[in-house]
Amino acid sequence: MRPLSMEELPWDKFPENRRRVFLRVDFNVPMKAGKILDDFRIRQSIPTIKNLIEKKCIIVIGAHMGRPQKKKDSERSSLSLLAVAQYLAEVLDREVLFSEDLVGSAVRKLIFDGRPGTVILLENLRFDSREESDDLGFAERLMEERDIYIDDAFGACHRAHSSIHAVAKLARYKAMGYLLKKEWDCLNKVLHHPENPQMAILGGAKLEDKIAVIEALMRTCKTICVGGRMGLAFLAARGQKLGASTLSKESIQLAKRLIGDAKKHGIEILVPIDGRVGQSLEGTEARVVKLDGSYEIAENEGVFDIGPETLAVWSKALDAAKTIVWNGPMGVFENPCFAEGTLRIVDFLVEHKDKIHSIVGGGETVAAVAQRGALDKLYHISTGGGAMLEFLEGRELPGIEVLKLREREIQEIQDGRMAS
Repeated sequence: MRPLSMEELPWDKFPENRRRVFLRVDFNVPMKAGKILDDFRIRQSIPTIKNLIEKKCIIVIGAHMGRPQKKKDSERSSLSLLAVAQYLAEVLDREVLFSEDLVGSAVRKLIFDGRPGTVILLENLRFDSREESDDLGFAERLMEERDIYIDDAFGACHRAHSSIHAVAKLARYKAMGYLLKKEWDCLNKVLHHPENPQMAILGGAKLEDKIAVIEALMRTCKTICVGGRMGLAFLAARGQKLGASTLSKESIQLAKRLIGDAKKHGIEILVPIDGRVGQSLEGTEARVVKLDGSYEIAENEGVFDIGPETLAVWSKALDAAKTIVWNGPMGVFENPCFAEGTLRIVDFLVEHKDKIHSIVGGGETVAAVAQRGALDKLYHISTGGGAMLEFLEGRELPGIEVLKLREREIQEIQDGRMAS
């Protein structure tokens, strides 16, 4: 079984009055005072929207933003998608209708009155509590007067929500948009058919959160570089004292286990050999120290970034890679004092972009790539943080599994036998 791409649907067999599409996208972008701070995720679905316009569809777009159910009623307006509708109108150079109603007669009227190429953006789907409960009744309402379901929301595919999972169960015609197809292809290649040697760079705060993805990558990678607080867990597992950088017993035990597993299978786990230390996460001063046990870090200091010697050793090892998977910052990236390690990883990947396929994901990691102006310079920037990790762990993503069809079903659709 496999999902269809949108280009595999029998568009020539759909009359124009049957080209009413419900398009699920991931527009969960940072906002402040009604302004979009980072449009990366939105831009990734623009090719899908433009193609559906060219196909003369009436397009009803559904998306979510934040967690409005956890906010007071007075705060929910900050999670409205109205600003996104205005942004889309500018980018698409056409009117984008905005519906405060998610379902019902008002939405049906917009569809009935629409012409080929009409674009309608619904308000934040999570304003309705049924969205997060995989509610079939709500899904039926979302598909009213819509004939085709296109999923382009990779960043939400690990959630069994109504507009991702229940809607796709109901839809007669369903397929992946361009973005979801690209994510599917790239990450499948990493898991099953990588260009070897494949290596990984992993960072972030908690080793416990990424143990499954590390174990999965150990099946395809011979070298894994581990930074951030995760990297410190490996140092602590070797007996290194790390000053004020405290780590859970669980993370240290996990690191010990991974060190043993890696040794058994001939896998090289590279950890920091030097780092930038400071007295607080918000500090304005940092200095580089050795992390080989030769230097005792003061009790009031913590390790908040990898150092230049670490970068040099890692770069030499990574230079032999054909594929690199990167998820997670190397330090406290938000503070310029401790951002150098993360930014230098970006620089390395850009410098080697012609010979190394890099697959990058995670909010802070993508933010670092954006800070270096490199979003269009690397092989693949994933729009999914949690979704990317779960995919790489080998877990089934509800939003993708529900799109899969048997070959017989695919043939029937493409032959037009179901297009009556």
